[in-house]
Amino acid sequence: MKIVKIGIALWLFLISFLLKAQQDPAYKYEVLTGHDNDFTIFGTRTDWHYTYGIHLGFNWLPQNSSMLASLFSNKEAFSQNIGLHIQAYTPDYARTYQIVKTRQPYAGWGYVDFANNYGFKKAFLQLKVDLGILGPAVQAGEIQNFIHKNFSRDIFVDQWEEQIPNQFGFNVRANYAQDIFTEKWLNLYSFSRISAGNIFTLFEQGAYFRFGQFNTIGKSVARQQSLLGSGETEFFLEAGFNMNFSAFNATIENANAQGEKVVPRDLVNHSILNGHVGFFFSQKRYTIGLKWNYTEGEIKGNDPHRFAILAGTYKFN
Repeated sequence: MKIVKIGIALWLFLISFLLKAQQDPAYKYEVLTGHDNDFTIFGTRTDWHYTYGIHLGFNWLPQNSSMLASLFSNKEAFSQNIGLHIQAYTPDYARTYQIVKTRQPYAGWGYVDFANNYGFKKAFLQLKVDLGILGPAVQAGEIQNFIHKNFSRDIFVDQWEEQIPNQFGFNVRANYAQDIFTEKWLNLYSFSRISAGNIFTLFEQGAYFRFGQFNTIGKSVARQQSLLGSGETEFFLEAGFNMNFSAFNATIENANAQGEKVVPRDLVNHSILNGHVGFFFSQKRYTIGLKWNYTEGEIKGNDPHRFAILAGTYKFN
């Protein structure tokens, strides 16, 4: 009888342990790497507007509660992340101009961001701060020409000496996603983005569809938040569009090295239509996402721009 009691106790302990293991996230840490570029897009003659982006990030589940973690009592998960980013912005450097005969300045934006991520039952909130430098110190031109020489076999770009000079950059940002409709393999969610700072001040609102197998938006690879889940498999197509209402964009509106504001104020596009189609996959330790992006661009009347985003993550304990 004693053996039976011990066996029952061990069985109950094992069941409770397994249930807890199923509830708890499988991994506590995650590394991210990503690259944005248009060299994989057919039909583009040169780079223009947003030329490329390089991203490295580290996400983690905090061990101890903090004031930031206690902000929302109804959240289901909380994580933090820090990232390092380099982004390059260039005019169309082809010999012929586009439709509008003006070109934006060259600009390199390098920054570190820190984010708090809150997962809710049917929503996701991210609060972010960017700190960085806009200017030659970022070495964006050198990186672009390295990519052209070794990967895309594009021309050497020698106008980077005219880029926007060095300045400190600071943005406060918030991203919010909300599930609207879910029916088996189909999901519709809204996404809002706001930024206030001396580099980007904007508001963006969009609607996105997911088709496939997916987590709730607060724990999905769609928002790079699979660490908040429990390693469930996701594979889905996503498509959507958004409107970007830009109040200020330093990469367009700041003066170049000669003190000249290249883009006339009346040609700055403050209402920009963007769209994307992408495929996402997540399973246990790994995630990967590939998106094709369309944007009207920052100068009124010019051709739209297309570029791809490729990103992946690896989780561990």
